[in-house]
Amino acid sequence: MGFLFPLLYFVLANGFLVVLSKKSFGKCIPITMMINAFVYFFSQVLFQTFKVGFVINILFAVMFIIVLLYMKISKKDFTTIKENFFSKGFYAFVTVYIVIYIFDLNKMFSAADEFSHWGMMIKEMIRLDRFYSVSASTLMAHKDYPPIMQLLELFFCHVAGGYKEPYLVRCMNLFCFTLFIPFFDSSKKFYKIRSIIKTCLILGIVFLSVLLFDMHNIINTIYNDYLMAILVAYLLGFIIFSRNPLSNFNMIVLSIGCSFLILTKQIAITLYLMILFMFLIDVFLKYRQDKIRLSKKSTIYMVLKVLILLVIIPLLLWKGWSIYVEKLDLNQQFKLSDIKLKEIPGIAHGTSGKKYQIQTVSNYIGAIKAANLTTSDIIKLSYIQSIALVLLLICLIWNFGKKLFCKGELFLLAITLSIGYVGYAFVLLVMYVFSFGPIEGPVLASFDRYMDTYILLCMFVIIILFIFTDSKKDKNVKSLKYVFIIFLVMLIIQSPGKITNCFPMAYSKDMSDFQKHALNISKNTEKNSKIFIIAQDSNGGQQYVIKYYMNPRITNLKKYNFPVKKNINYENYFNENINNYMLKFDYLYLVNINKKFINRYNFLFPDDDIKETNLYKIKNNNGKVKLEKVS
Repeated sequence: MGFLFPLLYFVLANGFLVVLSKKSFGKCIPITMMINAFVYFFSQVLFQTFKVGFVINILFAVMFIIVLLYMKISKKDFTTIKENFFSKGFYAFVTVYIVIYIFDLNKMFSAADEFSHWGMMIKEMIRLDRFYSVSASTLMAHKDYPPIMQLLELFFCHVAGGYKEPYLVRCMNLFCFTLFIPFFDSSKKFYKIRSIIKTCLILGIVFLSVLLFDMHNIINTIYNDYLMAILVAYLLGFIIFSRNPLSNFNMIVLSIGCSFLILTKQIAITLYLMILFMFLIDVFLKYRQDKIRLSKKSTIYMVLKVLILLVIIPLLLWKGWSIYVEKLDLNQQFKLSDIKLKEIPGIAHGTSGKKYQIQTVSNYIGAIKAANLTTSDIIKLSYIQSIALVLLLICLIWNFGKKLFCKGELFLLAITLSIGYVGYAFVLLVMYVFSFGPIEGPVLASFDRYMDTYILLCMFVIIILFIFTDSKKDKNVKSLKYVFIIFLVMLIIQSPGKITNCFPMAYSKDMSDFQKHALNISKNTEKNSKIFIIAQDSNGGQQYVIKYYMNPRITNLKKYNFPVKKNINYENYFNENINNYMLKFDYLYLVNINKKFINRYNFLFPDDDIKETNLYKIKNNNGKVKLEKVS
């Protein structure tokens, strides 16, 4: 069920879009997957349930069968539909699906953010049949995050038969690799060995590119960072590919893609503006080269179409989610009201702002210049060096294959990526200064992961350019292949041992201890309980992981690590700093403790049998915590 049903669904549902659009299977499949997510989004907005969306999505697949039956009964000609459906993209999609299924067969969560929010978001939407942002949700981190990719993962789980961690990873990887399929799709058969090898080679290069810049090994996760990079590259590549950029199909694809992008992460708004810039100038270049002149009426129509599909719809969705989050009064990490751009120059010069903000700017500028963003011991690149490499590769492609592109198009792409490079870096700087706080800001939390996202975006664009030039029959293509070979060699000579980390068994972590703690708590507490977990000498990660496994129970996010080395009266310290907070919880559970903890805080416990895995009922005794051991 987990293998066959999703594959069968996407093939049939995409077939219906192939019939409607009269485009090939590969060009339609990314749009089909994005539409599935938006159907769920509007199902929740309009009906406060995902059930209506599920029925509508299933109808897409059923409609393809109905259309085929109707054409069979009416004795219609199947030739066009057959050619478009069984295009190169169809076989590529099935191949990618099978490879990803095998690759992610036993893939389980292992990264902190998967437990704290990315996975929990899906769990809560399944439990509540509502967005994970509602007050009834027990999600404890990032309730304000946009939901679009999580909705696609939710639908995948519904089709596959329920919630499983490998389903989420499989859905993420399937969608990411599917975004490359339109660029080598055609109506030609996929049976030739050369075509199969070429497809596998391209997907392998995508894989190697991710590995080179995957500092945190998030290729094994459902983090949205690299999805965002591939999606932007897909949209930029789609703009370059489009010979008639203002056609209805192209405009709808870009509208859906931009809307999906803008609802992946908050920072995607910067990348959306970059895409809009690229599109508008590219249209001008292509129309000038083709000497196309529009009447006044046609010009007004085209302007309105661009305005509605590429500006109004994406921004309305973006603003609509922001209004929704504000109405729920959620704790937002990235609030526009907290950002004061006028203070940036003063903070940079050290004449204004808080001390940690000044330190953040200093550390950020240093990291931009020097911090290595690759996993290789041979190829070490900073953010500045990485973008220089990208621009060099674009220059080489222009030198060898300029006749294959619209005049000035590659120069426009280089300018767009450069503007995006500066804009993306500036937005991240602002976020570190105003949104990350005094702890995460100065240490530049996840700096390499965030920066790698943009560099990977550029690398994916380069790969798409190679695919584009290879699809053209021109004498310049042979010369360009040498650039392709150089690029491939650069990727291969990175640390070979890194490749082993991509396999589930090589990178998986043993979560059995966390699961045992969660099971122990779940057996002895009510589902709506609040559990105060003590985890000495920890960073609080246990709170999220155990909560994930015992959902919907919630845990404490502070006071989990009691001080034991201070020269203080520990009973007074507890009463003044922890007592009132602990009274908000129903149970106390000991995950990690040591002898010092037992010696300092034994006054809390009803007997001397203080050990890990003990569970206590928290009672209010005239405003004081009283513990009662649960057997």
